[in-house]
Amino acid sequence: MNRIDKTIFYIIVILFIAGIIFVYSASYYIAQKYTNDPYYFSIRQILFAIISFAALLLFSRLDYRNLKKYIKGLIFITIVLLIVVFIPGIGRESGGARRWIDLRFFSFNPSELAKLTVIIYLAYILTKKQGKLLNFTFGLLPPLLLVASIFFIILIQSNFSTAALLLLVTFLIFLAGGASIKHIISIIIISLPVMITFIIQVSYRKLRILSYLNPWSDINGSGYHIIQSLKSFAQGGIFGLGLGNSTQKMGILPTPHTDFIFSVIAEETGIVGAFLIGLLYLIFFIKGTLIARNCSDKFGQLLAYGITMLVVIHAFMNMGIASGIFPPTGVPLPFISYGGSSMIFMSISCGILLNISSQEYAARLNKPMHEEIDDLLEESL
Repeated sequence: MNRIDKTIFYIIVILFIAGIIFVYSASYYIAQKYTNDPYYFSIRQILFAIISFAALLLFSRLDYRNLKKYIKGLIFITIVLLIVVFIPGIGRESGGARRWIDLRFFSFNPSELAKLTVIIYLAYILTKKQGKLLNFTFGLLPPLLLVASIFFIILIQSNFSTAALLLLVTFLIFLAGGASIKHIISIIIISLPVMITFIIQVSYRKLRILSYLNPWSDINGSGYHIIQSLKSFAQGGIFGLGLGNSTQKMGILPTPHTDFIFSVIAEETGIVGAFLIGLLYLIFFIKGTLIARNCSDKFGQLLAYGITMLVVIHAFMNMGIASGIFPPTGVPLPFISYGGSSMIFMSISCGILLNISSQEYAARLNKPMHEEIDDLLEESL
């Protein structure tokens, strides 16, 4: 415990606590209305937080380098679970999307596992192929094909936001891993028509883009989500209406305890509260990037970078959607939005990140003084 990055650890703990508080505040009205129990979502959020915190502590103590041994099995399990979603009676459909495996007492979203699996796999394979990365056919293409397979399975599930996020994190890891910028740009250019096609061929996705461009053209339809979210920010002002005093969550703001929980935070705690939440994720980004930069092991370096990008992109996409910067889509706010799958796998990911920080700390302690001085001189030059 003394060797892990305490800043990241305490940020996660604060976000856990904020999640429990704001899930209760944002959900008690709809929980009372639909389940006749105002604590329905908040009690489950507490249980998710306890399980997630235990997972965080467990993986912070497991040597991240052992993940290399299980990568093939992890990929196999991930692909199988992503396909199982399509089996009637096992996979559960909700809101036109088929993303969950129904475990009766808990709905598991395998795409959350897929994000972590892809990061671990890319960190492993890019480290292994360090001498071949500038060769597209033998370096970049094999891992790209595997990621593309997972990407398309998730896309077929009508989980466009997760698929797009997965692709973005992949490109960033490629960049950090030493792949050719020319190759990465070429892949992005080729990918854009595919992404655009998947948007325009599905009516609700196309409406989301149009509503993002001009939400006031259909205030009761496609523009409703953005408008109500912006109203939450406007009503919150600088210091907010006070904890529990949001009016938008009273059946007006859609999914106030999940996708738009940041809107409730802004309404109840104001721009000040929203800024502080954003600041926590910014500090997380800085510390996570420093852990990656200071890691002497290439696998750990790419793993730390990928996990940091996963958490931060999730956070800033969610906050950007709530504030109207990005088109509306289903991206949870890490550790705060209601939901078990996302919180548990984010916690496992951050547990791995903490273990990387502790392993690097231990390596520095065991390093001879003259080598430490040489490293510092090299960094300064």
